[in-house]
Amino acid sequence: MANTQTQTATTQMTSKYLSQRLSKRLANFKLKDEVITKLADRVLIEGLEIKKFDVCIYGICIDYFTDKTPRLDSVFTRADITKLEVFPYGIIDWDRFHVRVGYTVDELTGLTGNTPGLGR
Repeated sequence: MANTQTQTATTQMTSKYLSQRLSKRLANFKLKDEVITKLADRVLIEGLEIKKFDVCIYGICIDYFTDKTPRLDSVFTRADITKLEVFPYGIIDWDRFHVRVGYTVDELTGLTGNTPGLGR
């Protein structure tokens, strides 16, 4: 039952719901609510479904999935992207895409083991 609720919540990801999840996941870093809210707004990308996020050397890394060829025009115009990987699943026809994006989060600098300027 809990798995069904999780699946429903991830397919209908909103900024508010994502803020709550980020707040729980990043609680040890003691980030302010406004920082988490802004981060949630930054990482929602239309057409891509968030499946996993975690703190990484870049700041925060998010794993997105989609069943369509990802449109990354909006991603390439953002200055806070430090890493972008796209991996197609499928042998003959690419039927699923895994997009991993690393975002700069200045408030996490020094707390995640990253060096300022690394990956920028």
